Amino acid sequence: MPSAEDADRPGDHPALDALRELPPTSLFVFDAALDLQRYHAAAPHHVLGEVAGEPVEDGSAGLLDEEVYALLRKAQEEDRMQTRAVVSRATSGEERALTLAAHPLRDPDGGPGGVAAQIADLSGERHDYGRLDTLVEEEALIDRSLNVADTAQRLVDMMAARLADTATVDILDCVLRGELPRHATVGPQSLVRRVSAGADTGERMPVAFPVGGRHGYPHGGPFARALADHRPHVAVLGGDDDWWLSGMVERKLAPAGAHALIVVPLIAEGRLLGLAALYRTGEEEPFTQDDLATAVRMVRQAEQAVDNARRFTLEQAAAQLLRRSLAPGAPQDTRTVHTAEGHLQDIGNAWCEVIPLSGARTALVIGDVAEPGVRGIALMGRLRAGLLALAEQDPEPGELLSRLATLTARLARDVHLGLRAPEPLSTCLYLVYDPVEHTCQAASAGHPAPLIGPGDGPMRTAPLDIGPPLGPDRHAYETSRFPLADQSEIALFTSGLTALAEDGPEDGRPHRSAALREALSHARGSLEERCDQALGQFLGRRPTGDALLLLARTRPLPPVDVATWELSDSPEQVASARRSCAEQLTRWGLGDLAFTTELLVSELVTNAIRYGSAPVRLRLIRDRALVCEVHDASSSAPRVCHATGNDERGRGLFMIEEMADRWGVRFDPGGKTVWAEQDIGEETPAD
Repeated sequence: MPSAEDADRPGDHPALDALRELPPTSLFVFDAALDLQRYHAAAPHHVLGEVAGEPVEDGSAGLLDEEVYALLRKAQEEDRMQTRAVVSRATSGEERALTLAAHPLRDPDGGPGGVAAQIADLSGERHDYGRLDTLVEEEALIDRSLNVADTAQRLVDMMAARLADTATVDILDCVLRGELPRHATVGPQSLVRRVSAGADTGERMPVAFPVGGRHGYPHGGPFARALADHRPHVAVLGGDDDWWLSGMVERKLAPAGAHALIVVPLIAEGRLLGLAALYRTGEEEPFTQDDLATAVRMVRQAEQAVDNARRFTLEQAAAQLLRRSLAPGAPQDTRTVHTAEGHLQDIGNAWCEVIPLSGARTALVIGDVAEPGVRGIALMGRLRAGLLALAEQDPEPGELLSRLATLTARLARDVHLGLRAPEPLSTCLYLVYDPVEHTCQAASAGHPAPLIGPGDGPMRTAPLDIGPPLGPDRHAYETSRFPLADQSEIALFTSGLTALAEDGPEDGRPHRSAALREALSHARGSLEERCDQALGQFLGRRPTGDALLLLARTRPLPPVDVATWELSDSPEQVASARRSCAEQLTRWGLGDLAFTTELLVSELVTNAIRYGSAPVRLRLIRDRALVCEVHDASSSAPRVCHATGNDERGRGLFMIEEMADRWGVRFDPGGKTVWAEQDIGEETPAD
């Protein structure tokens, strides 16, 4: 074991010479094998233990336990300083509180060397040492909250437990809204809101003034000085100058019998956020400057967390405002589809839509954007706008998602979004219900397959091929077709809901829905009640994202509201089609629409016979609008021509555009359908 005299020789180890310049402590140097080589301590027995006032024979006996060796090794391996508290018990039985800092050293060639250990004896400052040790642990807890009130309450609990009998935190109203004060100076006339209070007994709100109440500060005393100079203040109370205190006690803003006070302002970007106050009552000693330093350190840690929470509040408010302007409202029912929507958690990224389509069909859409916050909401709005524009063209679900994937790939390259290109941006499910054919067509871009069932019994997963999510790469998606029984229910949901369940994958699909399927199978009542009951099964579990459920109850269109005629490719069929439509409108009580409808039928059937391919089918549908459809086997798209005054042709589709409220073309594997709608208004048949 080297002697203290050997340790005092200068120049033997440059690192040791440098450590000697630090505040008086005991210093120890270990080689790469962690054998003690030197130490520098005027009285090493004050650090490592004592026997009747004499140093122990082996100075390392009280230091080098396995815990300390582990710290030294960690400093070597990670090549950075490590710190830890050590409690050493001397032979006399006295405990000493030590703090150990291990500094990695390097050899002359720059490679890994030994370790220098710096040891300070804090036994005479055990109270302060314990206070700061706990403070380090609790500071991490303060940083975890993104809520101003929660952060303030954690600060109060820490201050009351370590420094004061009672502690309070008051925050400016604008900060709770996510804003900073407009002016750097905040006077006593400014109102603050008490957001937290606590006592050293662990009791919340020992001060009677309720949390959430607003108040101002007196125009004199430490509070007024802290508001003016943004500096912490410590005061001994009870003097003639403390006239302001009685008013605060009467207003129940301060505890009665307080004889010591610390006021520390919370500052961010040079602006005042609020004030923290610490009181001592009874026989407690007045606050010292060390107490003030500790309180300031606590508040400085908390004020950064408060400012982070303020910024988060502001961003959330902006996100919600943006979402309200971009997201769809409540889904609107159609005659053949009734819906109910429910959120277990809504953070702004998931959305759903009910879109009326031609031919009395209804599209059900659900999507979930991966990007959080304002960027995710903006992306959701852009995807929704693109999807609505594509839905107006009425392609099949697979083709619609393929086009949407192209749009998403372009958005992924948008530098303004700041998105990381390799990651998926969104999932989307697009499903179309046809109440005439009693079928569904659907396509999925990484979204869970819907559940279908009778509504009062077991639900099952729809037979749907799930394609990749929408992202930076383009993909082609397939349309799945399956029949749907009368009075069925369809459940569309996000993966944030099914991720709450602990069940495993089903049939190899990447999304889990067994728990939701079970909940829906046992739910009863109206559609809204069934939606609430199903979501209620997941209460108390924390979703990983948006937990959204869209339930749809379908109803086929009554056969009496559909009339279909198969036509040949003979031009004489045009007159016959007009007469058949007029007679049908008379039976429906829609005779006032006969003239316009005959003109629409004449043009549509003529175009199908002249430019299309047999077979030709004419269909009238009485829904909330009168729909006239002509289908033929050709896939060539008609085009509106604007004929000149001398042209004898080219006015057919132009006339349709002028007479119909809406018209369009949709394609399917068997050809195309040209359709035109006329609003019925009050003549809409009863459901």
